[in-house]
Amino acid sequence: MESTLEHNFRSETKTIKFLLKAFFFFIHLAIMTEIVAGPKFRLGLRLLFFLYLSTPYYKTIKHRYYTYWTFSALLFFYILFKINEMFFVLHHAHIGALYVVSCLLLIFKMYFLSSPIYYPRVSWWEYDFRYRDDLKVTVKAHDQEYEARLTDLRRFAGCIALFEELKMGDEILMNTKVDDVSVTLRGQVMSKRKDLIGRPLIYGIQFKFDSRSNKKRYIQLLRLWKKEKNNKRKLKFAQV
Repeated sequence: MESTLEHNFRSETKTIKFLLKAFFFFIHLAIMTEIVAGPKFRLGLRLLFFLYLSTPYYKTIKHRYYTYWTFSALLFFYILFKINEMFFVLHHAHIGALYVVSCLLLIFKMYFLSSPIYYPRVSWWEYDFRYRDDLKVTVKAHDQEYEARLTDLRRFAGCIALFEELKMGDEILMNTKVDDVSVTLRGQVMSKRKDLIGRPLIYGIQFKFDSRSNKKRYIQLLRLWKKEKNNKRKLKFAQV
């Protein structure tokens, strides 16, 4: 029987796909409306470009390439430019409204994907492991215990860097201890990626909140996470 977490994950994935399709629908509709209002060759080229863009843009999400954020930022600023042009320069409010809707869809989509499950933050750029934004944890799965690193903690989910292989859907027990304060949380593996040879596997973990005590432990973990990050930042600048 499908667990609640897996059901929610599938539902969120469907929502992201819907937002992507709706976003390009309104973008294409806005450009076609511009063509009707004032036929120009460059508008036709722009429509062809956006029709082409939908495929590579979808692939960045499907394969969780970080270039997705570059594409999204460029699209966001382009749409803001078009909104300003339509409302305040050309005074085509009906076309501007289409761009406003597409902008909102883009923002919602970016919000859903800004999660450790889809796009985890891993500070590979920090060459000194003492200052990396991570937390030492132990992970228990299949009656085995492994040492790992919690590299991201946002939106009730986390990212764990681990060299051992885990399967999608595996349930884990994660424990960490900071300044004699120990926190244990249950979670489930929702995503997996391997970026570079020699680097650990990156697992997106959705924590389980089937009781009040679990939510309290997550809040406690979040406090420890922020405290550890601040301590490392202070230590780093103290060495300068």
